[in-house]
Amino acid sequence: MFFSKKPKQTKMEMEILEQSSIIGSLISKYVENYAVTLDMPLIVRQVKIIASGSSYNCGLVAKTFFEKIAQTDTEVIFSGEFICSEKTPDKTVLYFFISQSGETYDTTLAARKVKEAGARAYAIVNNENSTLWELCDYKININAKVENSIAATKSFSASICALYLCALKIAQNKLLDTAQYLKNIDEVQKNIESVLDLTLNIDKAAEFLSKYKAFSVIGQGANYALARECALKIKETSYIDANSCSMGEFLHGHIAILNKIDTVVEIITSNFCNFEIKTLDKINDDYGPKSVVITDCQEKFCSKIAVVFPYSEDLLTRILSVVFVVQMLSLKIALILNRNVDKPHGLSKVVS
Repeated sequence: MFFSKKPKQTKMEMEILEQSSIIGSLISKYVENYAVTLDMPLIVRQVKIIASGSSYNCGLVAKTFFEKIAQTDTEVIFSGEFICSEKTPDKTVLYFFISQSGETYDTTLAARKVKEAGARAYAIVNNENSTLWELCDYKININAKVENSIAATKSFSASICALYLCALKIAQNKLLDTAQYLKNIDEVQKNIESVLDLTLNIDKAAEFLSKYKAFSVIGQGANYALARECALKIKETSYIDANSCSMGEFLHGHIAILNKIDTVVEIITSNFCNFEIKTLDKINDDYGPKSVVITDCQEKFCSKIAVVFPYSEDLLTRILSVVFVVQMLSLKIALILNRNVDKPHGLSKVVS
């Protein structure tokens, strides 16, 4: 296994290892005979997701779920930006608020703004005794238990799972076909556990990246959201200046950094489009960076290092597989650099 089972050196490591069972419990609680049973308004025409930090990245992942599965227009907004916006919340929109503690200051202010306007609010939290839980009309406790490490791990993956189920529920309320998204849902926990056993090149990738003071992480669509989370995790735990960019947008100016910083982390999965392949080809042909690829289809790419996880046709499994690889990679880099991953400098959070 990637992590030694004894001793468990950090809280972050232990919390990464808890994730598969948390995901399994959420699915067991809210899915019965291929029907999603969580509370949801019958009519949802538009979704707006309000969050900060890792929770914002979670919202960007969920945007894919709501638009792809539930065919519902979705916007993701930073909590602080939402608070300062002069727009009045729309009563026809369902607003989701994501916060591990349920006490994130700017997110709770945003929820108050929505409620004062008479609009509908949905809380995704890890704490029922929280401000967000009390404020919102609809709510899910992700039941990730206490998350002691500063870096969000199990609360991040559990929130993704909860929002996936929310998208499925909206789709079922619309009488849309959700069979392809539910047919393998009982196997998600087992699939995730196979990723936790991943060893192929993860150590090599961490050792390689730990030598850099800065690099970029790129991806397209939901993988861009995960690239953001990867960069954030590495910043939080290793203090490396990891930055994220949408894969296509990377070509528009951002690629200039490869003149001085000659490595890039690329996240690309088996549902890629031709545009992604052409973009990677251009990056590699024009600049030849020493790239690290996180993928489930190694044969498609030539890379110095490829971190490969098992292929799955299931959307949730594919997303969570990348999440776990990103978390493992971030942890390993930090440990190589002798960082205290549980108490990074200058960071704190409310623990529920």
